[in-house]
Amino acid sequence: MPIVKGIFRKGIWIFGILVILIISAYFLLNGLSTYREMKRLRVDSIWRLPSRVYSSELVMTQGMDIERAGLLDRLTRLRYREVADVSAPGEFSRDPQGITVFFHSFQFLGKKHDALPVRLSIDDGQITRIVRTDRNEQIESASLEPECITEIFDSLYEDRTIVDLDDCPRHLLEAIITTEDKRFYDHRGVDFRSLLRAGITNLIHGGIEEGGSTITQQLIKNLFLTSERTMSRKIREIWMALIMERIYSKEEILHMYINEVYMGSYWHSGICGIGKASRMFFDKSVSELSLPEAALLAGIIKAPNAYSPYSAPAKALARRNTVLKLMEAEGIIAPDVFEQARREPLSVIPLVPKKRHAPYFVDYVLSEIRDRYPQEVLEKGGYQIYTTLDMHKQITAETLLEHGLADKGEGIDGAVVIMNPHSGDILAMVGGKRYADSQFNRAVKIRRHIGSLVKPIVYYTALRRGYTLSSFVEDVPVTVRLDDGSEWTPANFDKTAHGRILLKDALVNSYNLATVKIGMELGVKDILAEVGRIVPTDVQEPNPSALLGALSYSPLEVSVIYSAFANGGNQVEARSVLGICNENGTVVEEAAEPRTAKVLDPAVVYLINTVLQEVITSGTAKNSRLYGMPEGACGKTGTSDDLRDSWFVGFTPDLIVTTWLGSDEYHSIGHTGSSGAMPIASMILSRLSPAVTWPVPPDVVICSVDPTNGKLAGFWSSGKGVNIPYIRGTEPREVSEESTPWVWSVLKSLWDRKIQPPEGR
Repeated sequence: MPIVKGIFRKGIWIFGILVILIISAYFLLNGLSTYREMKRLRVDSIWRLPSRVYSSELVMTQGMDIERAGLLDRLTRLRYREVADVSAPGEFSRDPQGITVFFHSFQFLGKKHDALPVRLSIDDGQITRIVRTDRNEQIESASLEPECITEIFDSLYEDRTIVDLDDCPRHLLEAIITTEDKRFYDHRGVDFRSLLRAGITNLIHGGIEEGGSTITQQLIKNLFLTSERTMSRKIREIWMALIMERIYSKEEILHMYINEVYMGSYWHSGICGIGKASRMFFDKSVSELSLPEAALLAGIIKAPNAYSPYSAPAKALARRNTVLKLMEAEGIIAPDVFEQARREPLSVIPLVPKKRHAPYFVDYVLSEIRDRYPQEVLEKGGYQIYTTLDMHKQITAETLLEHGLADKGEGIDGAVVIMNPHSGDILAMVGGKRYADSQFNRAVKIRRHIGSLVKPIVYYTALRRGYTLSSFVEDVPVTVRLDDGSEWTPANFDKTAHGRILLKDALVNSYNLATVKIGMELGVKDILAEVGRIVPTDVQEPNPSALLGALSYSPLEVSVIYSAFANGGNQVEARSVLGICNENGTVVEEAAEPRTAKVLDPAVVYLINTVLQEVITSGTAKNSRLYGMPEGACGKTGTSDDLRDSWFVGFTPDLIVTTWLGSDEYHSIGHTGSSGAMPIASMILSRLSPAVTWPVPPDVVICSVDPTNGKLAGFWSSGKGVNIPYIRGTEPREVSEESTPWVWSVLKSLWDRKIQPPEGR
């Protein structure tokens, strides 16, 4: 028996030693793995930072119309607060003479803009003077920060702004440490006093009620573990916290903690870190936080949703005051400071609901950069993508397209592109009436026959080949024999032939018969060559139907075509991205200067544009004035066969608005360019553009012409003469005899008879 007992005791010792060795090996291997994982935090980015897509900045100068620029709406979306007395960034006030704004500091393509208090003097809706109020100094311009269009998250949907400890005021760090771990600087990752207290509490309640976690333990849980409340997870948390404190200093741990801690949610994303929470709740950087504001943020950490100042302001206020009381008890703040801070209101800024704008544009931008910045890179890289989008113009286009389609019936969709004709910047892009229903971007991907939108190029070619705007053309029935032996017989929309008319009137009224006769005389191939100089055409064999727009283009491509008319013959390339910065704000990619090419003669373009102004005043788009089309704007309607596509392009020297309506199934929608697309574009231009004038090129002369014969109007017929521009040297020389009044004709006849020599001499 003694031998058996000895063997048994020896076996227990061996078993115990083996268990200890196995446990030790487990903790050793686990510790080594944890050590390696934590060491990687020094070289790898701890956080997957979302990339953000931004609009362009708004630069305000003298003469800007603040309503057409949408200044007040922009301030609201950017969470500026209207106050009685402007004293801090993010505030503005209004009075009858102007607006005072304290603009935020911001970075745009690597350039830092300091916070700027300015006074915008306004007269008749326009900025007349810009004064920097802190210096009482007049300045040329002021900039409003770009708007964030969208964020590109990974599956965790965490939003954060990284801050350094040096950025944080002392009272903020003290509030956090006092509230979350007041012995932070005294322990080595685990506060065993707090653990003992928590253990006793948990035994009393028969479950895990308290964790006794230090800041280090909380950081470990957030970075490496789950939120489950089990003993095994707690033990692993303690072990990893002890390892972390061996690797990192207290300052490094605190830095990671203030950037990692969860602070609530906004829209679909989690607000993580003190930096993002400070901007979210107070519209301030952490360095600007007051004591009460810092105490609120520290108090929220314990239960962000329960203590949300938006959903539970009373609880948030009580929690903030509890933090202030703890700071007073620890001797961090004096009693009088506590009393003063306790009386302060929460002072969080209003919560502005997020609305999704420009989803089609965002898809287009991401498709343009996808080969260089794939989705997985953008989800974690923290890139800032600065685009050409003007958010006010975008919202205007979205709103008015939806309004314009409301009474058009099911199955009809549309697209809008707004472009700057000088730079090619896409200022707005709407690819359909409801992105949630269809992500197909009709502004870019749909290519349809453009109908009469091609006619300005036909008539441009005619003017280059010897015609003038007062040349007479025949709008009469025409039959064209095609290469396959068949015949093509076009017709006017009104089914009427108008006979002998001025060339300009053929374009104003978009007459098909006259256009085909001119085009056949000039040569279809030459017409298509002019089109191809602006935008490549996919037509392989020239067909006479191309003269009436049997050419397929997208709304974006149409905008590029018409940029040559809005920009004096210079064609631009469309662009959507101005530049990209990395997470540190360093520019890693910047768009080149806009590339333009002179593709059309500017003097001839001016002649065409005067006719396109008449399209607005008396032609196919004459009803556009009912929708507010600005004075001086040019426009052209377009309709494809069987009313399948409704097009309209309206433009000024600074804006091109292209609208398209149609069906994805390519069936008839029952609308022409003037009844479908034109009202939408007209309303957009009415809100975005003032009345405009076009400078007359030096080699253009304007003559008063008798429209009945194309000759110069005489003195007596100035009332019925029409002003027509000509390239210098091509203007008519002969004065219209029909303009001589009948009285003068009679007197001239009598005079001729009086001086006639006697017969026979």
